[in-house]
Amino acid sequence: MLQLLNAEFYKLRKSKSFFICTILTVVFVFIMYGAFLLADNIQKGKVENGTGGVIVSINQEELQATSASIWDTIHIMDILQEIFSGDVMAMIIGTFISIFVISEFMSGMLKNVVGKGSSRASIYLSKLFAAMFAAVLMAAVGIIATLICGRIFIGASAFAGDFWKNLMIYTALQLVMTTTVASIFVLIGELFRNLAAGISIGIGVAVFPTLLLNFIDMKFADSSILPSQLWPFTRMFGCPFEGFTVSYAAETLLVAAFWLVLTAGLGIWHFSRTDIK
Repeated sequence: MLQLLNAEFYKLRKSKSFFICTILTVVFVFIMYGAFLLADNIQKGKVENGTGGVIVSINQEELQATSASIWDTIHIMDILQEIFSGDVMAMIIGTFISIFVISEFMSGMLKNVVGKGSSRASIYLSKLFAAMFAAVLMAAVGIIATLICGRIFIGASAFAGDFWKNLMIYTALQLVMTTTVASIFVLIGELFRNLAAGISIGIGVAVFPTLLLNFIDMKFADSSILPSQLWPFTRMFGCPFEGFTVSYAAETLLVAAFWLVLTAGLGIWHFSRTDIK
């Protein structure tokens, strides 16, 4: 198992797609801050309203130039929530894992690994652990980039109060869910074994069930049960960035553990019973 893990991490270090997807994560953070910077310049009258598709208004009325800065109303945790609450982060991770898992089926490399006598379960788990590590690393790089840009654009005041406490809890919950999301994408890659199908189905799984579950939530409006919160992607998108409770953290860990065990178990079972061409 240790040799398989070493081989997987070696592949990860040599993977161009991993570095490209990590860079894309940082670029996405820059785009977020760039949009706010443009909005700040529009608010101050330095740039015409509507430039770059960014329109700043107050109560749907045309904005008058003001010396107030938009950075005074934005917190780093708001930006972090925007990064994790959208589909972009999930799609970047899903795209990388699809390439990382499926490319070995397509190249025949995985057949050679199986032929060396290692158990199917250990092969699948080594790939899963490497994919989970890569997903967590990409998310962590995005968080670090957000903090650095926050210090540059917002200033030291952005780290005042309970910021670090909230950041640690929020980051821990998001990274736990990120490992579960990675496990789902690994399962999808193992099931379909086709790059185009794996990426497209992975994106669909990240987006459409969430939309459907949010619609189903309306049927449970008078209940304390929200079906959408039982789906890892939705829970990742809706994670609060302050006011954490022990019950919410425990529920998050239970949801993550359930889907992680389920997807890993299904992946091992299917991988052990199907031929590798």
